[in-house]
Amino acid sequence: MTSVARMRTLGVAILGLFAGLAVGFLLFNDLVARLFVSDGTVRPPWTFVLGFGPMILAVIGAAVAVAIDNRRRGRS
Repeated sequence: MTSVARMRTLGVAILGLFAGLAVGFLLFNDLVARLFVSDGTVRPPWTFVLGFGPMILAVIGAAVAVAIDNRRRGRS
């Protein structure tokens, strides 16, 4: 693998990381939080889901972006 290909993979991974983080914040902070907030408080099991959800989606977004890029690059 050349250094250009490695840099492209790194760039795609960073782009996927930020895209996954944005989707995670939109999904967990806006939608899921509104469903599980009662009386202005969040119960303990859901605090972990709401707190770690965006980070998990960021890692998944980076992995998916690299997989899609590798698949696309392999076809051409």
